[in-house]
Amino acid sequence: MVARYETKTVEHLGLVAGMFDELGIGELIDQFIPQDKDQRFVTIGQAVKAMVINGLGFTNRRLYLAPRFFKNKPTDQLIGPGIKAEHLNDGAPSKALDRLHQFGVTELFTIIAQQAATRLELNPKIAHLDSSSFHLDGSYNSGDDEPVDGVIQIKRGYSRDNRPDLNQVILELIAENTAGLPLLMRPLSGNASDKTSFQEAVLRQAGQLQNAGVEVLVTDSAGSGHPANPEPNGRYLGNGCPCDPDAGEEAA
Repeated sequence: MVARYETKTVEHLGLVAGMFDELGIGELIDQFIPQDKDQRFVTIGQAVKAMVINGLGFTNRRLYLAPRFFKNKPTDQLIGPGIKAEHLNDGAPSKALDRLHQFGVTELFTIIAQQAATRLELNPKIAHLDSSSFHLDGSYNSGDDEPVDGVIQIKRGYSRDNRPDLNQVILELIAENTAGLPLLMRPLSGNASDKTSFQEAVLRQAGQLQNAGVEVLVTDSAGSGHPANPEPNGRYLGNGCPCDPDAGEEAA
């Protein structure tokens, strides 16, 4: 019998897959996202891993072209035993994205970030809250007057790209100060105001931030609107000035 050999390309993707496994992201997703594993060859965690590798592959392809992207790569080592390129067709990532949306991407991101901080032995005491805008071409739902719950609107707003004529979306991010690891992420409509969204973020995420060990949250001047803090021992800085979350007044 003549032995047959074939060459597979790994490049930097082995490092990406290795860190994904080291942080336990796939296992965590499969733990929290309900799925019938008997009816799935590729778990949701593995589908997310494939999308991450595809997205960080430099020559990435659209989701429906994922089998072509992975054709010359060792998927059984990068994704999981028994996984082949043809298993990563457009149905696998699309169904995974639907399940992630149903669970809540912001909530899932928080869970993953907290586990990542623990496994990396980070002890974040200070975090920074800020937002950025991303412009998009096209009308999308920018003409809708009534927002739909859970659906962001692609609209004109304050543009960090100096393009106020374009529709955009906002990404709000809280990162810890030791390694710059993102702890919380939330997409917002293009016309969202930092003064409002920053206070909402503190009110909604104060408990999770404190569970992650964060004691001080730093924002720019938009966050100095005296956010209410449900816990008495939390501190928040707005524009570099310490604020008393209970009294709602700047500390002297």
